[in-house]
Amino acid sequence: MGYFRPNYVIVYFSKERKESWMSKTVIGVYLHYIDGYLQELGVDSRLVFSKAGLAYPNYVKPGQRITLLELAQVIEQVSAFVTIPDFFLQLGKRIPLMAHGNVGMAMFACKDIQTLLKLAEKFVPLAFSSLHLSLKNEGSKTIFSIDAQTDFPLLDVAVTEAILGTIIVNLPRLSSADIKPLRVNVGYQKPQYYLAYEALLQCPVTFSASSTELLFSTQQVLLPIQTADALGGTLLVEQCQEELNQAKRGLSFALRMTEIVSDNLSDSPSITFVATKLQMSERSLRRRLAEENVSFRDLVKKIRHEKAVYLLEKTDTRIDKIAQELGYKETASFRRAFKEQVGLSPRAWRSNSALYLPVSAAPLNQ
Repeated sequence: MGYFRPNYVIVYFSKERKESWMSKTVIGVYLHYIDGYLQELGVDSRLVFSKAGLAYPNYVKPGQRITLLELAQVIEQVSAFVTIPDFFLQLGKRIPLMAHGNVGMAMFACKDIQTLLKLAEKFVPLAFSSLHLSLKNEGSKTIFSIDAQTDFPLLDVAVTEAILGTIIVNLPRLSSADIKPLRVNVGYQKPQYYLAYEALLQCPVTFSASSTELLFSTQQVLLPIQTADALGGTLLVEQCQEELNQAKRGLSFALRMTEIVSDNLSDSPSITFVATKLQMSERSLRRRLAEENVSFRDLVKKIRHEKAVYLLEKTDTRIDKIAQELGYKETASFRRAFKEQVGLSPRAWRSNSALYLPVSAAPLNQ
């Protein structure tokens, strides 16, 4: 398949956008489905994940979220190792609605397809940040839009393809009807494997559109869902709303904590130091982190690694200076830690990065 390296914008350290580590994450369970499909294809999952800088098989803990950077690195390695060009279209067909947590369970309880799509529009941030879904009714036709804005072009395409696969498989299952879109517009260039889109979607597909949209008959999206449960659905939606409210309340705290760690990496900030800066006790800070299934050590490690990647790929800062900025007393310690995470030395990573031209779009046939 055509392959290119995405143009990384590191979320913690981009001058243009310095967002919360919580606001740029995705539920980690998706990695399990990638792993499972790789094994189904006979691909060495351990090699793919280790090249992406993740330990295998313990790449994610139950209930843990991962950063978009981590997912983007996995997607990049999948694209390098897998020979099936429509991998992510097929992956979407393999991800059940239950994988999306309470949102997926609530979808089963919806009264009809339209209600399900509205639910997805509202609560998608719980599963995948930087992904925006929208539903628009235009009389006899209904438009469902998919807008992935992750800052990683290859990831944007992979996510869009996975959603298309999920929709095409699950809507007929839930309604027991042959639901198909009337037309699909795709907001990126036509890939070499465009026929796979047509085979999956079974309708006209237009590439290089202004946005990605699925056009349905309104009559079809009003079809009832066979597993509808009014009472259970109400309770599940309430749980989703509470999760969303909690996530929003936590953003300012998470952003402040990330900024403190980022700004003081050269001094190897301790949890006591960060707690003092946040004007809270160390015990309270540990409790807040535990609620998010994140340890302070893992958080610092994650921020340190992402800043290292940014400095190596986006600047010409010397390796020893980068080590100092990251809080390492010895450059050798930085080299060793970096190689343990990604399988390459800092110098080799920088050299590999220079082999790829940055891109701002996502055509897969380059």
